[in-house]
Amino acid sequence: MQLLASPQVSRVTRVPLPLPKSLWSTFLGAIAIGSTAAAVGAYYITLTVVFPEGSLPTFFAILGGCVALSVGAMVATHHRLTHHLTAWIKQPGDSVDLDAWRQALNYPELMSTSIGVAALLVCVLAAGLTSALVGGHLVLHVIVGGTLAAVLDALFAWMFIEHRMRRVLRAMAARDPMLPVGGSGIIGIGIGTKMAIVIVGVSVVGAVVAGTLAYRGAEAAVAGGGLEGLALRIFAVTVIGLLVSLSGCLLVARQATVTLEELTEMLSDLSPESYSQRALPCDGDETGHLMSAVNRMLDGLEEREFIKDAFSRYVTRQVSDVVLQGGLDLGGEMRHVTILMTDIRGFTTMSENMSPRTVVKLLNRYFTAMVEACMEHDGLIDKFIGDAIMVVFGAPARTEPAVSALKAARAALAMTERLEGLNRELISEGLTPLKTGIGIHSGEAIAGNIGSPQRLNYTVIGDAVNIAARIETASKELACDLLISEATRELLGPRAVVGTGEVVQLKGKSMPTRVFPLLGLRDDIASGHEAAS
Repeated sequence: MQLLASPQVSRVTRVPLPLPKSLWSTFLGAIAIGSTAAAVGAYYITLTVVFPEGSLPTFFAILGGCVALSVGAMVATHHRLTHHLTAWIKQPGDSVDLDAWRQALNYPELMSTSIGVAALLVCVLAAGLTSALVGGHLVLHVIVGGTLAAVLDALFAWMFIEHRMRRVLRAMAARDPMLPVGGSGIIGIGIGTKMAIVIVGVSVVGAVVAGTLAYRGAEAAVAGGGLEGLALRIFAVTVIGLLVSLSGCLLVARQATVTLEELTEMLSDLSPESYSQRALPCDGDETGHLMSAVNRMLDGLEEREFIKDAFSRYVTRQVSDVVLQGGLDLGGEMRHVTILMTDIRGFTTMSENMSPRTVVKLLNRYFTAMVEACMEHDGLIDKFIGDAIMVVFGAPARTEPAVSALKAARAALAMTERLEGLNRELISEGLTPLKTGIGIHSGEAIAGNIGSPQRLNYTVIGDAVNIAARIETASKELACDLLISEATRELLGPRAVVGTGEVVQLKGKSMPTRVFPLLGLRDDIASGHEAAS
């Protein structure tokens, strides 16, 4: 019998890791977004602050220097936030470094926050510079403009970095789908919180810019005496603000919907053959936790299927189904069953001249052939007793007595055919062929779980079992390979092709028993049960 291997490593789509330089390209993209946001802030300042003649170039030069210093600080921050991740990407293995995984998950939030804080510091320096050039009464405008730039910078850098890091995170999750997406050291921001931050942040920026432009436009219109273009300018700024806000929300929503679409596609065709699939969590929000939950569910299903398959190697699929469905109570019930007993004649003497390894190998080949023949006809392999096999028909799945008897007879005939094929192989290998005896009897027996709560065995016990064993022993005395009792013959009806009956005195029985050699089955005649149905 073949031993069952442990569950295989879960099969997931192998996602190639990006090159280490992709982290730098992500960083540079975020810096480019920051530069754009800084330009927006500078533009706002020029709208609200009137600089003395000749001082504006000086202001921009110093502001540019401050931005350059902040970029340098961001380079150092990027290195600190990704040093574990970069090292792992350069030399990845089948296992994922947890520190690298945490850095990959946290990088969007930490890097975008750092960029926003750096922009605010530049804003403070710009405010101080403005105070020195034009006086402190205009510092508030500079602070507002710088804050707007910092907010836009952080928001869109966050969305951009999060989008870019999904590829890295998916590649890491493909190597270990059970990586944590929450807990100590992991920043988790929910989808609702993300959308609220984006909507509020962008809306506030748009409202402030639109209000400022409206005020400056109205002021200029009053001074110049013309209001023709003011309404159009306010409308254009409002529309642009709404589009920017909408684009940010769509980015957040798209990341969630992509995950849900992936899960829906994976689970729509879920079957035992696909339990080894795994989702690839790549975020610390609800979608990441959902993917982790799905992976844990698939782990449980795969383990349950493995246990079920392993059980079937030891107790047959029927019993494993009963056990896995919670049928573990002690006790039993009276059933009408058909018992098939078989063993190898003279095997003890034969095995004396064989090595233990050869004996086991031969038995496994024999058992494999016999078990397959029985299971094809719904037989329960109750137990192996040395070289003997006890097979039950009619339990645990309840069947009509005539059906159980017919299945047992078909299984016995299939066993004789498979034995002939096995013997041809043994003879070709220079080994001694095997000779077996089979005894079949039908009757009442108690079927159920026997043992203790710590160790159970599903079996049948009763006089019917003893009679089947004695009939198998009698088959040797009568020089017949396959004997059935009169009770089984009556259940088979005219379908059974039998030889001359013999009356034998079975060991331990006070009354003689009539047995028949089973020669075959007539498929053109239905049993009484089949005809009635």
